[in-house]
Amino acid sequence: MTQSNDPNIVLTGFMGTGKTTVGRLLAEQLGYEFVDTDHLIEQAHGPINDIFATQGEDAFRALERTVAQDLAERRRLVVATGGRMMLDPANVAALSRNGRVFCLVASPDEILERVVSDVAPLERPLLAVPDPAQRIAELLAQRAPAYRRFAQLGSNAQPPKAIAALLAATAQADPHRIAVNSPNGSYEICVGVAILPLARQLADIRGPIIIVTSQDAAENYLASCPSAELVITLPHGFGHHKSHDIVQGIHNQLADAGVDQTATIMSLGDSAVADIAGLTASTYLGGLDLVHCPTSLAAMLGNTTEAKAVPHITHDPERNSPPKQPKAAIADLATLQTTEADVFASELAEVLQLGLTADPGLLANLENEDWSNANQHALDASTANLQTLVTHAMQAKASVMPDHPAWSGQNPQLELGHGFGDAIEKAIPGRLLRGQALALGLVASARLSELAGVAPHGLTHRVRQVVQHLNLPTVLPHAITTESVLKAMGVNPERHNEQTPFALVADVGAPSIVKQVSSIHMVQALESIQPQQ
Repeated sequence: MTQSNDPNIVLTGFMGTGKTTVGRLLAEQLGYEFVDTDHLIEQAHGPINDIFATQGEDAFRALERTVAQDLAERRRLVVATGGRMMLDPANVAALSRNGRVFCLVASPDEILERVVSDVAPLERPLLAVPDPAQRIAELLAQRAPAYRRFAQLGSNAQPPKAIAALLAATAQADPHRIAVNSPNGSYEICVGVAILPLARQLADIRGPIIIVTSQDAAENYLASCPSAELVITLPHGFGHHKSHDIVQGIHNQLADAGVDQTATIMSLGDSAVADIAGLTASTYLGGLDLVHCPTSLAAMLGNTTEAKAVPHITHDPERNSPPKQPKAAIADLATLQTTEADVFASELAEVLQLGLTADPGLLANLENEDWSNANQHALDASTANLQTLVTHAMQAKASVMPDHPAWSGQNPQLELGHGFGDAIEKAIPGRLLRGQALALGLVASARLSELAGVAPHGLTHRVRQVVQHLNLPTVLPHAITTESVLKAMGVNPERHNEQTPFALVADVGAPSIVKQVSSIHMVQALESIQPQQ
């Protein structure tokens, strides 16, 4: 993979978060030119207050779009933008063509103090109200979802020089690279912050890009992606339709647009989007290049490291085509900031599974750090190890994936917890997130390992403690009974002599398939995660 040379650094965020101060320091450290979009507009058109008063806000926003287009043609810039400028997708698309966007955040009180005490105050027409503190709080609440689309860095507790130094280090550092090898060849996963605009360079895409995305991912991140020949946005609820029908519809759109084999399919979204994109890339015109840009932790751990067999739908529906291996994957951790807290915690369950089965260091990291808000500010010092955690988890997942795509044997490193977890999820569909069910499955599997005499006493306690630490459930909802879980597993508890193969763990990093697990022990393991009466 190659990387773009000297991309611009674009700073966004609410007024008073330090964009201009930090931007000047950052430009000095990088040897770049510093520009402030508000100053550029004032130099050319007069005071911002006058523009608002005489021409209106729409005229001012049009000037911002013109400035964005002009700056997009230049290199080696640090650009401090107006507080609302990067809420306009047109400006994001323009400045992301040759730039990486970072968002500075601060508390409402800190913002008000900075605005009031500014030695060279700018005119701020949006705060020309009787209660500016209340207005700041209202505007921050309105803009928070949009600001979370960019890699965030809190500016409350750190001096501007420290913030500039962290941004400079991030801008100059190469993304972490993970090599994934298989019989079909090898590819790289790039893990970093604010690297989505560099996807074309990082993945070495030479031809046209076709983006397959969901409506949510498109709203949040499409403007930050490289320019595409065609964008195919899947409708809400597409997961409830047959994949073949969806892919055939995409084939028709590709054919109508004249897309040929020089194109690359780029997935932008979660695992469901990546699956559809993979099916499309595998089956259109004999196969197109595929690049994954996952926007969830589950997709980063799953679709970037897994090559799944997919059905060939264009000629012989009964014949399986070879699994589509991606050419590359771009994991931008800033995209995790839009993940809800409970969903992010749920997706950490797979990291826990990998820590138990493949990488004890992952387990220690989960135990020793606070992950409750780790995805909220991708660049804060408190979450600086998120990149390390995700990188190590992806490396662990790639290392335990079977070498042969048609492999169908049992793999305890991939199956631990799923025996119980999948059944818990099926017992009452929709009651628990998938990762929450897996977490419960891991606790029950640890207990089953102890009961079977495989694991030392105390493993269940350790697993339960880390599950609690990750804000995941350790007991079943009252509506899910032991009997309903066993039924979903196809196990009859009345058959005491029945033996079932099961993925257990002898110790951290030492999973194994034990073929002699009694139904009695399975009942006892499930009872250990039942709520207290």
